[in-house]
Amino acid sequence: MRILFAAALALAAALAAPCVSAQDTLFPSPAFRGGNTDWSIKLSTQNTTVVYELKVPQSVDRLNGPLKHVKAPQGQYQLVGVIGVEKSALTVKIAPVKPGQTCKDDDGDIGGSYGPYTYAVVVAPTPAKRAPGSKHKPWPRLWYGCGNFTLD
Repeated sequence: MRILFAAALALAAALAAPCVSAQDTLFPSPAFRGGNTDWSIKLSTQNTTVVYELKVPQSVDRLNGPLKHVKAPQGQYQLVGVIGVEKSALTVKIAPVKPGQTCKDDDGDIGGSYGPYTYAVVVAPTPAKRAPGSKHKPWPRLWYGCGNFTLD
């Protein structure tokens, strides 16, 4: 009887799995804050969309826009969107710090105002020719840093 119940429970779970909404792609917290000594990013969830706010030394203006979740290894996050007037492709990757290791910023710090860094973050814009009227310097190949999921 227990085996039959367990099998029925497993079948029910398997049938329900495809019905999971976009909820399974959402972050474990409403926001992610990260960066390094010279740049910062905040990712906020709004319904099933993630919105980025990016401050980098190559731009006087704070950059922002929506991001879409794409397939990433389990426990990691990968999001894509666009950046700048040129609408260059932008990829944001977030991965947990491996057990026993630390994520350090350029000052050698292993934590910030939200505690020890628990994730590494890479923000990679696709290089593009600057559009007329753009107010930023050319993008680097990537920005690397550390961060945490937060409640704000």
